[in-house]
Amino acid sequence: MPEDIDLKNPPMVPSPTATHLLLKLGIRNTFLEGIKPLVSGAAVVGRARTLRYLPMREDLAPNPDELSRSAQRRAIESIGPGEILVVDAGGYLGAGTLGDILCERMKYRGALAVVVDGAVRDSAQIREVGLPVWSKGVHGAASSRSMWPADYNVPIRCGGCTVMPGDYIVADQDGVVVIPPVHAAQIAEDGSESERLENFIRMKIRDEGYSTTRAYPPNDEVLAEYESWKKGEATRG
Repeated sequence: MPEDIDLKNPPMVPSPTATHLLLKLGIRNTFLEGIKPLVSGAAVVGRARTLRYLPMREDLAPNPDELSRSAQRRAIESIGPGEILVVDAGGYLGAGTLGDILCERMKYRGALAVVVDGAVRDSAQIREVGLPVWSKGVHGAASSRSMWPADYNVPIRCGGCTVMPGDYIVADQDGVVVIPPVHAAQIAEDGSESERLENFIRMKIRDEGYSTTRAYPPNDEVLAEYESWKKGEATRG
């Protein structure tokens, strides 16, 4: 593991870059399908705390006196700084899994974001709270209408991918990627270098008219130019 990567404050690697680098490591199913940002421009990276819903069965629904012991409330009241709540709602869009008040509480506790394989409610108020949310949709009804919070901090399915508690989650404008912790430092290190190389390639195409057959992927000549450019940047820095 690279010693200069601080995984308590991991660098932001764009989700397309993370997906590509994981594929090179043989990890294929990492991009959460169909889950989009509620607000454009948000980007976070943090550790997963999970919550799993199942279809409602009335004999399992908690009564009001037991609400504080439900998996939903335990997940929210145990989330901590640097964590992202990842919710398995089975892709169901017939009710919102949570709304602005629960988002406000998670933000107070230091949560970074919420990712939902399903819907949220109170979308305008969630935007006011400022906790970034990625979901499949929005629905006005509460989760108690048709969903039962079964358990939390267990392995879940979200957007067609397996998410384990403690996995790294990268979420940005393009979507959400799950990164196994064993690969997190490598993705952070390689991701930084990959973004730097791609910025150089774009510069060559934009400023010097390089063709994609020459620069993307870069041939040996372009790679040599890149290494020389990096040395110059380090000297100027």
